[in-house]
Formats: sequence, structure tokens, C-alpha cells
Amino acid sequence: MSSDDARNDARNRTSTGTDPIDIGLPVEPVRAAHGASVVEHIRAALDTRTRALLAHDPGTRSGSDPEDLHRMRVSVRRMRAVLKAGRSWLEQDWCRALRAELGWLGRGLGPVRDLDVQLAGLREEREELDEAERVPADRLVDELTERRESARADLLEMMRAERYRRLLWSLGEAVHGGPPIASDPPAESDALYELVRDGVRTVERAVGRLGDPPTDERLHALRIETKRLRYCAELAVPVFDGVVGEVLAAAEKLQDVLGVHQDAVVTEEWLWWLTHGDEDGSGPAPVRDPEVVFVAGRLAERARARRVKQREAWWPAWRKLRRLEL
Repeated sequence: MSSDDARNDARNRTSTGTDPIDIGLPVEPVRAAHGASVVEHIRAALDTRTRALLAHDPGTRSGSDPEDLHRMRVSVRRMRAVLKAGRSWLEQDWCRALRAELGWLGRGLGPVRDLDVQLAGLREEREELDEAERVPADRLVDELTERRESARADLLEMMRAERYRRLLWSLGEAVHGGPPIASDPPAESDALYELVRDGVRTVERAVGRLGDPPTDERLHALRIETKRLRYCAELAVPVFDGVVGEVLAAAEKLQDVLGVHQDAVVTEEWLWWLTHGDEDGSGPAPVRDPEVVFVAGRLAERARARRVKQREAWWPAWRKLRRLEL
């Protein structure tokens, strides 16, 4: 059987499976040579992240380890970031459509992951409470768990859909034949260096828009731009180590600081919603027991303290990134 016949046979199977060959990926992982074009590096990144997505698909479905879902979400985000970074050389309609489909999957993974993070933090905080306060804290855990199970049911429905299978096949085809290009990409890898440099400039512009003091929303936007820079640096660091590796490390640090800040912001928002309901009054508070409300208030105070601490830490992390010369 030829390779094309094997691909067609796999396409006609009723189940996608988690074997990379089942969605058309090459038998061996794609590796971009040191001097390969930026599009070839994008192809290799798509291959790596698609294989990771497939590897964590079964665990995400079973729910046995939240880290599987986390790794799937990271893979989706990195593929979207790489496609956005390389859109100048990729066929625009194709690139836009694939990013949109990855975004669709990300919107299913995101709520479950966000609730996993909140639940892990809440359970950790619970252990530090007085014994008498742990039972009320359990009510908060139960409420978030119920929300998480609802979000997970929506995700599993998405992963059973034909649309998900088509997305996997689209990724397999992009890796197998190479992404369709709109113009001849630079023959050398220098374009990767420029992507990192552009990413640093984008982060710098985001810092300039923050205002004093910066809002939580704008700090979150800065985190997103920093994350995109990090993904571009990961794409380039095998070719350009040195300062690009330093940019990667500095971007990771800044992203981590802003991530802890955002987690604290979301914790406060969740605790407010659980005890006060929707801000516009359209929905009642899920929790009204005075003891539970009191414990929620204590936990919210701790979250706010973490948020304040990270607001003091992000600027030094940014200065370290800004000082690097590209």
C-alpha cells in the first residue's frame, strides 16, 4: 500500500485515534534544519504540537489528570501563536481558517483549565484555614466543581464532534504537505530572529499602553503579548541561542509573574460571584450561608494580597527583558 493509500485508509476510519499516522502525520517527527526557511520551522512546530495534542487527548477525555488538558491547551495556544507570527508568508485564508478552528477548540479547553486552576488553589488555601472554616470552604469547592463538570461536559461534546476530527486532519495535512504559502519565504532562518525582535517591540508597546496604575485588564493583555513572544522565542532558540535564549527566559519570568496576578484576579471574581451573584443582579448568588460568605471573604483577601504582590513584581521582570539587546 502506498503512503497516499494509507492516508486515505486512515481518513475513512470511524475513529480518529491518537496515533499521529491516523491523521496523516509523517511516521517520523519533522525536524527543521538549522538553515531552513521560517515556513519549515513553522511546519516542524505544528508537527511537534499536533503530536502533543494527540498524546494528551485520551487523558483529557478520561479526566484522570488535569495536566493532560493543560498540555492540550498549551499546544493549541502555541500553534495559534506560531501561525500568527508566520502569517506574512502563509496563505491568508488558510492561516485564518486554521487559527479560527484552533481558537474554537481553545474556547472549549479554556474554561475547564481555568476552573482546574481555581480549584487547585482553593483546595490549597482550604488546608491553611482553621478546622471550623474548612466545612464552609468545602461548599465553595463543591460549587466550583459543579461548574467545572458542566464545562467539561461541553468540552467532551466538542471532542466527539466531526469538527474536531476535521481540525486534526487539517493539522496533519499541513504538516504532511507543508503549510500553503502566499509568498516565497526567506531562504534562511534570519526571519525567525526578526519575529522575536518584533515580539519584543509588541510587548514594549503593550507596556506603554498600561497607564498608571495599570488596570487588571491591561496587565492581562500584556501577559498575552508576553506569551506570544515566548512562543516565538521557542521557535527561534534552536537556531539562535545566546540572546534569544535570554529573551525566552526573561519572557517566561514576566509571563509567570503576570500569570499569578491574573489567577488572583480571577479568584476574587469567582468568590464575588459565588457569594454575590451577577453584578447586574440578573442572577442570585449560588452561596448565601453566612459562614460560607465569611470564609469566601477571607479567601478573597488572600487573593488580593497576592495580586498586590505581583503588581510590585512585574516591573522588575519587564526591565530585565527590556535590557536585552537584540
